[in-house]
Amino acid sequence: MPKVSAANFIFHARWILLRGGRLALSVALLPGAVQVICFVALYYFAAKIWCGKYCGVWEPAFPKAWTAFVLFLSIIPIFALLQLIWLLGVKAVVYFMDRRQGSRYQHANGSSGRGSIVFDSEEAQYMLLREGEGEDGPRTARPPSPTQASPRHKLWSRIPSIYKLLWWAQITLYSVLLFVGAWEVSHYENEGDIRYRPVLQKALAHKSRDPAGYAKGEKIYFAAAFYNNQDVLPYWSQTLLDVIAYLGTNNVFVSIVENNSDDRTADLLHELDNSLANLDVQRRILIGDQAVKKPDDMGWNNRIDFLSAIRNRALEPLVEHGGYDKVVFSNDIFIEPESLIELLETNDGQYDMACALDFGHFGAYDMWVLRDRVGRLAAGIWPYFFDMADYQAMKTESAVPVMTCWNGIVVFTADPVLPVHLRSNRTLSNEPLRRQPPSTHPLANTLAQSPALTPPLSFRSSPRGEGCFSSESFLLPYDMRRIMGLDRIYVNPRVITAYVWHFYVWHKWVLRQRIVKWFVELYDGAWMQYARMIVGDDDKVYTWDGIDCHPWWYGDWW
Repeated sequence: MPKVSAANFIFHARWILLRGGRLALSVALLPGAVQVICFVALYYFAAKIWCGKYCGVWEPAFPKAWTAFVLFLSIIPIFALLQLIWLLGVKAVVYFMDRRQGSRYQHANGSSGRGSIVFDSEEAQYMLLREGEGEDGPRTARPPSPTQASPRHKLWSRIPSIYKLLWWAQITLYSVLLFVGAWEVSHYENEGDIRYRPVLQKALAHKSRDPAGYAKGEKIYFAAAFYNNQDVLPYWSQTLLDVIAYLGTNNVFVSIVENNSDDRTADLLHELDNSLANLDVQRRILIGDQAVKKPDDMGWNNRIDFLSAIRNRALEPLVEHGGYDKVVFSNDIFIEPESLIELLETNDGQYDMACALDFGHFGAYDMWVLRDRVGRLAAGIWPYFFDMADYQAMKTESAVPVMTCWNGIVVFTADPVLPVHLRSNRTLSNEPLRRQPPSTHPLANTLAQSPALTPPLSFRSSPRGEGCFSSESFLLPYDMRRIMGLDRIYVNPRVITAYVWHFYVWHKWVLRQRIVKWFVELYDGAWMQYARMIVGDDDKVYTWDGIDCHPWWYGDWW
């Protein structure tokens, strides 16, 4: 193989660089080429950042069209800012170069007896001025011209150049895009989601807060169970404290159970306990509680029995003493204080149970529990429900009637879980049930003459033979319907929760931003929206007591 000399190599390298530079310059000079390259580069980097958080999760929960639209919107103001910097920067460079060139000629020829040359950047031509005349001198003192300028030429010279018009058009366009983009970013929250923020801020602004609160005066019992939730607890705790300020410290009770955590959960709960003590809030916060032993085998009903016992433990002060109108039961979620107030005000307070929407890596999270108004399985992304009444409610963001729900946090009337003698007698009927539960229902033999006299409900598991293998959070709303005759169960689509921060950001703020929300809802449920979330083989979904059952334990439970 012949050797290549250094000089030969340098020659060819220079040739390649020269030709490549000319090609790059030719491409750059094409109209819009620089803008396209800049936009594509920004989109690429935005996609890389997005992918760092969301790539590798369940794809149907993140439709590509939604993602592309969000990335497109997010880079528009950045793109506009860069273009403005480029246009104004180039203009400034040309301006200062013109000034420098003109001053150089004046310095060289100003005292020589010859005319000075000045560069006019607007007309892009040189004009010769006579000795002793400045730019502001009389225009009649121009040098003689062999050709007299025509009136048409004079008129044309007053019309702005196409370049100048194009430059101002770009400046205007990019300024508008930057302004609109900045405005949309600063108003990223959906207005409907924050409608209770003003009353909350008013309550928080009081230096000496009223223990009776600023709400309706209802007595609210807060219950929660935590395990290794150090990432969620600071946010959750602050939300709780803000809502208590609004409801009034005299109107709330806080009951929390924690056990077996090996992170900072216990320390954070001690801090919350101290904060509640300073506010003189009634509470029972059990940290490191061992009353409920965790089984070695957490499979099947062992896990459900354990979780049921933990949740029932959190309800013990309420069941023993009563005195509260509603129960808020929360999972380990991110939630805003105004969202929690929104949940309490679902359907103007006319409900037996109201649920949020919770989200995770496959869209709507609690799909084991959620059923639409007629008992059908739901979808993982908007509009979630197949029933037309539910779909219309989702479009208007009204309370959505459902068969069952939980979805991270619920509020329900307290009477169904209270002993008969502690009930308010305002929610449970004194008439016999209109529809009897199935004979396989484990509580069928506990029914009294009316729901008002029926023993209280509690969290439970589903025994073999009942029909569906279900969670304790499904069975509570189900029992409220079948045992207590309570059917005002709703999902509030304005209340968004999640268990992981970046999924919370995506579903709470990104997908509910005004323009993005319009795009998501544009096709009225096309693409993946009407694909049900099924755990198991979709051809084995079966119905029991009017409710779809996930087929993952098909044939093994009933």
